[in-house]
Amino acid sequence: MTEHDLDTMLGWRGRTVYDRKDEKIGRLGDLYLDEATGRAAYAGVRTGLFGRHESIVPLRDVTERDGDLVVPYDAELVRDAPAIDPEAALDDAEQERLARHYGAAGDERTPDEEGAEMIRSEEEVVTGTTDMRPAERVRLRKVLVTEHVKQTVPVRREEIRLETDPPPEGAVEQAEDVDER
Repeated sequence: MTEHDLDTMLGWRGRTVYDRKDEKIGRLGDLYLDEATGRAAYAGVRTGLFGRHESIVPLRDVTERDGDLVVPYDAELVRDAPAIDPEAALDDAEQERLARHYGAAGDERTPDEEGAEMIRSEEEVVTGTTDMRPAERVRLRKVLVTEHVKQTVPVRREEIRLETDPPPEGAVEQAEDVDER
């Protein structure tokens, strides 16, 4: 079983999913996390006309091949998976139905191969309502960008100017009379 980290699995969204016989099933959609471990346990595969139907498939044995994903199940088995409400968390009964559905298929994966060996394991997924956790990392980075622009900009300002005019005729004589008193 190949272990993939959450960032890798988040990058799988939108990729084409094939079955073990190279038959196209659909495109990978949402991931469903195991609350106990925080790891992705299941994923929705959009199937049917225009991807309107979503089948849930375990991620435990998904492999990558040439940019696509391969699940170790037949396409028909994935399409026949129990219907799960994609808007709700998986409850215990739904998890048990999925485990039984894929568990039985997992036992039949290699009956024709002589000496074939398989280790079957079950995962317990604990679900419920919890605080939201981030699904992907986002970084904000502030950078200084300098642009050199040549542009004529009008500049307006107010100035105070002192303008002097000669005094009017006769005003000088009146000023001299005031000084003499």
